Amino acid sequence: MIKFSLVFLLLGITQTQATSDSNLIDKVKMLLQKYIPVSLLNLYRTYTYNLSLGESKTPFNVLQRLISTTKKLFNNRKKILFYPDYPYRKATIYQLCLLLGYEVTDNPKEKFDLAIKWQRYETFFTEEPTLSRFAKEKIDVLNLNCQDVSKSLINRVFEEAFGYSIAVDPLTYTGKCVVKSNLNAQHDGKIVSCPVEKIEASGVVYQKLIENDLEGDRVIDYRVPIFKKHIPFVYIYIKHNKTETQRFFGYPSLISVQVLETKEILNQPEINNILDFCQKLGLDYGELDVLRDKTDQRIYIVDANNTPSSRLLFEPLQLAKDKCILSASDRKKVLEKMAEAFQQEFLNIEK
Repeated sequence: MIKFSLVFLLLGITQTQATSDSNLIDKVKMLLQKYIPVSLLNLYRTYTYNLSLGESKTPFNVLQRLISTTKKLFNNRKKILFYPDYPYRKATIYQLCLLLGYEVTDNPKEKFDLAIKWQRYETFFTEEPTLSRFAKEKIDVLNLNCQDVSKSLINRVFEEAFGYSIAVDPLTYTGKCVVKSNLNAQHDGKIVSCPVEKIEASGVVYQKLIENDLEGDRVIDYRVPIFKKHIPFVYIYIKHNKTETQRFFGYPSLISVQVLETKEILNQPEINNILDFCQKLGLDYGELDVLRDKTDQRIYIVDANNTPSSRLLFEPLQLAKDKCILSASDRKKVLEKMAEAFQQEFLNIEK
């Protein structure tokens, strides 16, 4: 248990250089999160999250959601270990835990039902002795074997799984390609014409430029959630492409997001190859960035994320629902499908 000290809390607030009331409120929230026990904070967030998801705000419907959330907490009684890092609130899997009423911890000494290796924004992962010990004890540890999500490894594993390559040699390739950092979450891609006289710098990769553009300075990307051997649906991202680098900006470039059934976007051989790619990469849970080239009609995996977030999609704890980029019906569908996949694939709980 984390001891709550009113003295330390008040001292922290008085030392804040707040410039507005909202900044002061944010500071108070951060201090409360620091001193309140994790179990109590998780309980508060579980109720807040589930109550925020409802469209209707009538007293009766709020009471219904309150009762439903309480039942989840008492009936499900699962605890998920995130290690070595505690998940951030925007993490999709953390929000699924809140939705399902599961408790979350980063303390490996507590009793838990499932563990996930969680290190945000990392590219290369050293072995965690604690998680390795759990695996030897036959305890499930998601993403334990995912040691590297660098673009260079993704290129190699993609070619192994699909039989064709996205990587190019910029010294001999003819045409446009994308040069980007080899590291995770950089969003620094830019388009260059090949062949080049010399490779730009160390720590970059060169990939074929996938023709995924639409009319009106837009591009279309697929975001594919992975739950072990199951792809519950596919996000369709429509993004701005007014400049050559805008498509690489991530969420800031989004125009709209749709949710479609997996087989509306991917055929069975493509699904099989994606799952084979994930198995080779050691990715039990995560999300992939996939593009389809309109010329050769092939799909290409350009990135793999083992700590995906739900920013702008369904995040009532952080974002007003009228600001969410997903429609209310799609938010409900996405959450239900992922929660079902999470339970079935990782906890052997059938619907």
